[in-house]
Amino acid sequence: MGIKIQNIDDLREEVVRLEVVRTEIETELKVEAQKITSKIRIPLILLRKLNNFFAGSKDKSRTKDGEDWVTSIFSIGLPLLLNRFLFPKSGFIVKSIIELISQTTAKTVNTDLIVEIIEKVSQWIKSTGSRNKKEEEMVDYGIPPDSESY
Repeated sequence: MGIKIQNIDDLREEVVRLEVVRTEIETELKVEAQKITSKIRIPLILLRKLNNFFAGSKDKSRTKDGEDWVTSIFSIGLPLLLNRFLFPKSGFIVKSIIELISQTTAKTVNTDLIVEIIEKVSQWIKSTGSRNKKEEEMVDYGIPPDSESY
C-alpha cells in the first residue's frame, strides 16, 4: 500500500492495476488447478466408480452409464487380475492391449449374464444328480403290507 491516491485519476489507475493483478492471479490459479486435476484424474475415476458401486444410483441397480455393479467390478478388477497374475512380466504394449480387451469384455458382463450362467450350472448339476439317484422300486408281492390277513 505504498501508493497514495491524491485524485480521481490516481484512483482509476489503481483500480485498473488491481484488475490486472486479479486476472494474473486467477490465471495462475486455473493453471495450478488443472495441474492438480490432471494428477488425480485416475484416482477420481476409481473413487467415482467405487461410489457408484457402494452408494448405488437412482434406480439402485444401474449407474449413469447403464452399468450395474458387476460391470463396474469387472471393468476395474479384470485388467488388474490379468496384468498381475497372467501377464506380470509383460511390457507396456501388451498390458495396454490386455486392458483394452478386458474393458470391452467387462462391458458385456452384467448381472443378467451372471444369473443366466449360474442357472445353467445349477440345472446341469441337478440333471446329473437326478440321473445318479434312481428311486428304489417297491417289490410287489401281491399282498398289501398293512393287511390283516395272514
